[in-house]
Amino acid sequence: MGELTHLDEHGDARMVDVGEKPRSTRRAVARGTVRMSAAAIAAVSEGRAPKGDVLAAARIAGIMAAKKTPELIPLCHQVALSAVEIELEIDPLAQEIRVTAEARARDRTGVEMEALTAVSVAALTLYDMLKAVDRHMQITGIELVEKAGGRSGHWQRPLQVVRKTPDPGPVAPPIEPERAPLPGARPPDSVPPRPMPLTTELPAVQAPRREPDPEAAARARLVRVIASTDPTLEAVLQAHPIDSAYMLGDLDDFHAEHCRWYAVDKGETFAGVLLLYGGLSMPTVLTKGGALDVEALLMASAADLPRRFYCHMRPEHRDPFGLFFELDEMREMVRMGLTRDAFQPAVDFSDVEPLSHRDTGAIMRLYQHYPDNFFEPAQLDTGLYFGVRDGDDLVSVAGIHVLNVRHDIAAIGNIVTHSDHRGKGLATRTVGRLLDALFEQVSAVALNVQADNVPAIGCYQKFGFTERYRFYEGWAQIR
Repeated sequence: MGELTHLDEHGDARMVDVGEKPRSTRRAVARGTVRMSAAAIAAVSEGRAPKGDVLAAARIAGIMAAKKTPELIPLCHQVALSAVEIELEIDPLAQEIRVTAEARARDRTGVEMEALTAVSVAALTLYDMLKAVDRHMQITGIELVEKAGGRSGHWQRPLQVVRKTPDPGPVAPPIEPERAPLPGARPPDSVPPRPMPLTTELPAVQAPRREPDPEAAARARLVRVIASTDPTLEAVLQAHPIDSAYMLGDLDDFHAEHCRWYAVDKGETFAGVLLLYGGLSMPTVLTKGGALDVEALLMASAADLPRRFYCHMRPEHRDPFGLFFELDEMREMVRMGLTRDAFQPAVDFSDVEPLSHRDTGAIMRLYQHYPDNFFEPAQLDTGLYFGVRDGDDLVSVAGIHVLNVRHDIAAIGNIVTHSDHRGKGLATRTVGRLLDALFEQVSAVALNVQADNVPAIGCYQKFGFTERYRFYEGWAQIR
């Protein structure tokens, strides 16, 4: 037996240090089966399950579970997932639903646990949604099918002899799956999938190393942890609400429990502010202030920050971040803002409808092709998600990231139009409907858009949005 990597020299559990391993494109596929009665299969196929859309709920549960894997599995690393796809395939003859999950990331460690966790929780959700119909269901055969990337390279489960479904005589035509199988998913009774092509990755960007600035070191002694309710914090952020929209939004009670705030305390005011937000699948860091103040904040808080996180930074903040973290996949972004007085609602959005929790499955099906979204189903509680349908399918959606009525600010995002329906003005109509509803509650709205997304910027400018500043967002990994 080889070395037990999760035990130290004293026999105590530890997390393996992967800091020296190179990042590579990682991929894992897992599968499992839920066997059930003919009545349960029929309830799913015909949409008669007592608890609603079984397949949509299981798919969402699997995706969310993959994102939460480090919180469920001891000593498991946080991984920057780029995509998670769940396929649920109904086989009415075998009386089972086959669950396939694929996880992808570019990171220093693999995503096998994320794929296996996704399958497990999707299967448990199927059980929970159908137990009123069949309490004799069985969850079986959860296994890793394939993994790729990293030092060990590609691995695929050996071909197995599988049973054939017995001929039942004349039967009704097979029930079609809810959507086409995801690329690489296992067809019925076949060998495991082949590897998918590697995705195109953005080049790594590393800020130069240097010695810490002595003035920043002096300011670091003024850094302290502050509460979300600190009136000085509110005053600093409200001085420029659109520029500080996400930080102001996170002062809301719904987000406050996920926030840890640091400030350079000058007595009467804060010279700089750093927010560590832990409410998403990956921690996020936002900064505000001059370059020396941000360097002081990072110097004082670096030991408390996660080894890897997503960050938003002004151009002048990249050098301070580079002292402590490697910066990877940085994208240039534009912060845009709009006030109620400048809003130009000259658009017909009569075909745009409000979305609710019953639309969660349709929203996730649209968003799964756009892994950069920050959608969480709880955001639907605001009533501020809107969409356009083509038949039964949602083809365009716009919603919010944060909303804080008390501080009179909102940030919109998760704006997606299916690639087959672009160029029809759908995004303009959904955003117009969203803004019309938002300006009944707040007087200022912000958004972030990629700097090279000229069509989107043009769409926002039609409503009166203007550019406030440019910044970078991407991944930071401790050196």
